[in-house]
Amino acid sequence: MKPLLAFSMAFALSGVLGLSSASASDCPGDANWDGRVDIDDVFTVLAGWGSCDGCPEDIDNNGFVDIDDVFLVLADWGCEVNQGPKTSLSGFVTNLWTGMPIEGASVWVGEVELITNDTGFYTGDFDPGQYDLLFEAEYFNSYEDSIILFPGVPAEMDVALEPTAAVIVNTDIIGDAVPGGTVEVTAEVIILDGSTIEGFLWSQWYGTPAEILNADTDTATLNLGGTGDYKAELFHVLAEPPIGGESHAGLQNRFEVVGIYPFAVEEAGLLMLEVQVTTTSGVYHGDLDVETHLPWSTTVGVRNVPTNVPVLLHGKDQASYDWALTPPDGSSAVLDDAAGQNPEFTPDTWGLYQLTVTDIDAATTVEIDVYAGEWLGIIVGQDADGLPIADPSCVSCHEIFDADKFTPWSQTGHAHIFSVNLDTSTHYGPNCFSCHTVGFNTSAENGGFDDTCGYDEFLEAGLLNNPGDNWTTMLDLFPELARKANIQCENCHGPQDEAHTLPGGARVSLASEGCAICHGEPLRHARFQQWQLSGHGNYELAIDESQSGTCSKCHTVNGFLAWMPALLGEGDVGDPVEVTWTEDEAHPQTCVTCHDPHAIGTSTGKPNDAAMRISGHTPPLLSGFTAYGVGRGAICMTCHNSRRGLRNDSNFDDIYGTSEAARAPHGPTQTDLLMGENAYLVPVGFRANHSFLTDTCTNCHMEVTDPPEDLSYNLGGTNHEFSASTDICSECHGGGFEGEAIQAGVEDTLEILLVAIEDALIAYIGEQTGLGNIIDLNGEAQIMDVADVLAVEFTESHGRQAMAVTFTDNTTYGPYRMSDIDILDANYQLLGQFYDFADPVLIKSGWNYLLVHSDGSFGIHSATFTYQILTASISALNGGAAPMGVPAWLDDWKIPDWKWENRRR
Repeated sequence: MKPLLAFSMAFALSGVLGLSSASASDCPGDANWDGRVDIDDVFTVLAGWGSCDGCPEDIDNNGFVDIDDVFLVLADWGCEVNQGPKTSLSGFVTNLWTGMPIEGASVWVGEVELITNDTGFYTGDFDPGQYDLLFEAEYFNSYEDSIILFPGVPAEMDVALEPTAAVIVNTDIIGDAVPGGTVEVTAEVIILDGSTIEGFLWSQWYGTPAEILNADTDTATLNLGGTGDYKAELFHVLAEPPIGGESHAGLQNRFEVVGIYPFAVEEAGLLMLEVQVTTTSGVYHGDLDVETHLPWSTTVGVRNVPTNVPVLLHGKDQASYDWALTPPDGSSAVLDDAAGQNPEFTPDTWGLYQLTVTDIDAATTVEIDVYAGEWLGIIVGQDADGLPIADPSCVSCHEIFDADKFTPWSQTGHAHIFSVNLDTSTHYGPNCFSCHTVGFNTSAENGGFDDTCGYDEFLEAGLLNNPGDNWTTMLDLFPELARKANIQCENCHGPQDEAHTLPGGARVSLASEGCAICHGEPLRHARFQQWQLSGHGNYELAIDESQSGTCSKCHTVNGFLAWMPALLGEGDVGDPVEVTWTEDEAHPQTCVTCHDPHAIGTSTGKPNDAAMRISGHTPPLLSGFTAYGVGRGAICMTCHNSRRGLRNDSNFDDIYGTSEAARAPHGPTQTDLLMGENAYLVPVGFRANHSFLTDTCTNCHMEVTDPPEDLSYNLGGTNHEFSASTDICSECHGGGFEGEAIQAGVEDTLEILLVAIEDALIAYIGEQTGLGNIIDLNGEAQIMDVADVLAVEFTESHGRQAMAVTFTDNTTYGPYRMSDIDILDANYQLLGQFYDFADPVLIKSGWNYLLVHSDGSFGIHSATFTYQILTASISALNGGAAPMGVPAWLDDWKIPDWKWENRRR
C-alpha cells in the first residue's frame, strides 16, 4: 500500500517572483533555489516542461516552462548568492495501520538525518533548495520523496509508513548455555497492527531435550540436558550427519578413538526453540537458536593425542561393555562411563594409556593403546625462497629412516596458510588459529600455539590485520610462537614430543575425519560434508569388499594405497594386493586416496593446483588400454572403467564359447565411453570431445559444477560431492543446449535396445527348446517349452550378464548369471552354458547395453559414441538392417571452435 502523505507548504506561489530575497532578485536563473545557477537548474526546467501556473521552473512567469526559461538559466550561469534565511522542515511520522506515532524513525533530508521523538515529530532547518527525502524506521517499509524549500518559507511533510508485518517477535537468551546449566529465553513482541497480546507458548523442536519452565510467559527458564545427554547427541550427529542428503560416511560400528570435527560439535550443542505468540489478530512465531558450549574439542581420530583434551571412544553395538583404563605412572586420569558404548578420559600427563574392552560377538579382548604428549612445532626459519625451514633434529631422522616429507610439505598450502594470511589479510585472528596453527585450544594447556611464550605479546604487536612483511618479523621477535605456526606434521599426526615414534600406526589414520577438523567447517570449508554425500564415502560397500585383494583396490583407501606402487610402474596392475587390514580397519575412498597430504600444491580454490596421486596419463587400465593426456581425471579413470580387458569385435572370438562370454562390464564405465573403447559392433579408439577437456572428469564434476550451496561459502571451492550438473552444459555448448534432451533420448534408445535383447533371448530359448533341449536355470527351474515363458528380464548379476525368467503361471526365477544357466539335451546331459550357442550379436548387444547403462551419464560423456553403440546393437538384433545412425541434431550441439582453446591435444 502506498504511504498516506499530508504535505503543505506555507507560501504563496503567485508571489514567488516578487520575493525580496537575494536568491530571487540576484539570480533569477536559480530554478531549484539552491543558491547557484548550474546544470541542475537546466534539469529542473526540463523536468517542469509545459504549461504551469506560478511554478518555480517558469522563470519568466509567463505560464509556460519552455526554451525561454532555459535561456534565462544559461544567461545567469555560475551566479551564486547568499540564500538568505534557512527554511524549517518538520512533520510527523506515523504507523499507516494504526495512526500511532513512530519514535526513533530516521528522516534523511539529503545527507542530514533527523530522528523522530516519542510523538513521531521531526524538525530541522535547511538552506533553500531541492532535497531528496528518505523516511526509514525499523519494522516499516521505507518511503522516498523530494521537496523544494524556499527561503524563509516553513515546510511541513507528514508521512505514514506501512509496517512490514502485523506483529514482530524477537527472541534472545540470557546466560551461558552449558550442559546441565540454566538459561532464560525471552520474547519481545512488537505490535504494529494495534492488537493486544493474549498468550505465549515456548516449545523445542530440535536438539538435546531441555526442560522448559514458565513456557506460557514472555520469559521462560530453560534447564539444559546433562553432559551425557549431549554426548549421546554428539554421537548421533557423528553417526547420522544432518547434511541435507543420505550419507554412508558417518561413525562406524567398530572399536576406535573418535575423530571429532567442528560441525559435529556445533550441531550437537544446537537447540532450536520456537515461541508462539497469540494476539487478538492472530498467532505469530519467533525462533531462537541456543548454542550450547560442549566440553569436547576437535580431534583427528589418531591414537596419538594431546594432554588435557578429552578423548572419546566408541564401541561396537552390543549388550554391555567393560571398558578399562590403565594410565601411565603419575597420571590420575579416570575413565568416565566405562560401562557405556562411548566412554571418555582426559590424559593429564605424557605416556601410554592402555584401554581394553570385550568384543562380545568375537569373544575377544580389544586393546587400544593411546599415547598422550604435548605440542612441539618444527618451523625454525625460512629459506631464501620464503619456504619454511624444519627443525634439523626432525629432518635428520626422516631423511635417513624415511622418505623426505619436509621438502614437498614446505611447498604446500598447509605450510603457508598462517604466514600468508599474517602478511596479507585484514580480517585474520584467533578465530582462524585453531586450523592454521599447532595445538591451538584455549580450553587446554598442553604447549599449543596459545600456550607458547609470547602469544599475548604477539596479539598486541600490531602484526595482525596490518599487511606487510609480518611473518619475517614474527620469526625474529616471536621464534617460539612461529615454531608452531602454519599446518604442520602434528596437526594430522598428533603431538610430536620425545615419544613420537609409536608402534601400530598410532599416528596415522586413513579416515577423512582427520581432514574434517579444518575442511569440515560449514559453511566455509565443507568439503568433508560434500564427500560424505558422495559415493566415495560409502563405508558399507567398502567393508563388503575390503577383504578382497582385487576389489579392495578400488573400493577402499587401504587397497588403493597398497595398489599405488603397481599403478606407478612397480608391478602388474592386474595383480591382487596383499590384504593386511581387517574389516574394522577398512575405509572407503577418503581424502588421502586422491591427495597425498605431503605433496606439493598450494591452492584448492578455482582454479587450483592441488596435487593428485595420479595425473596426466593413467596407468595401464584393467579395461585394457591407457588414457593419455587426461590431466587430473587420470586418477578417476584408474577405477572408473570396465575392468574386463579389451572387449571389441577384433578379440571377441577369443572369448566366444567360454565363460568369459557372459561377462558384463564392471561399472562404472565412464572412461570407456570417454575414450571410445570396449564396445562391439562399432569402430573403437575414437575419443570423445569431452576427453580433450583440461582435467577431463574433474573439469565438469568438480570445477564447473558448483558444490552444494549449503555446504560451501558463496559456492566457493571445488565440488567434492562429485555429481556434475547438466545445467553447466550450455557454458560450452551454447544457450540452446539442454543436457536433459540427450539423456532422455539415450534412455529411450536404451529401452528399445533392452526390449530387442529380451526378444532375442526368448527367440534363443525357443530355438533351443525347439531342438528338444532343456534350459536349466541354475538347478532351480527348467524350461522345456518356450510357450511356458511369459517374459524374460535382461540384467547383470555379480559381474555377468544375467536374466530372470517369468513363467506363464506368474512365478519368477532369477536373475541368474548366463554362466549359471546350462543347456541340457533330452537325456539331461550337459551340452554347454547358455551363451555357448547364442548368436554373437546377442552377446555383444548385451555387453553394449550394460556398458552404456553403467556409464550413468546417458550420453553426456560421449553422445556420438553412445548413440553409435545403441543404434548398431538395435539394428544388428533386428536382422542386420542398416544402423539407425547418430541423430542429426547432435551436429548442432558440438562445441564451438572458440571453446576448444583449453583442450588437451
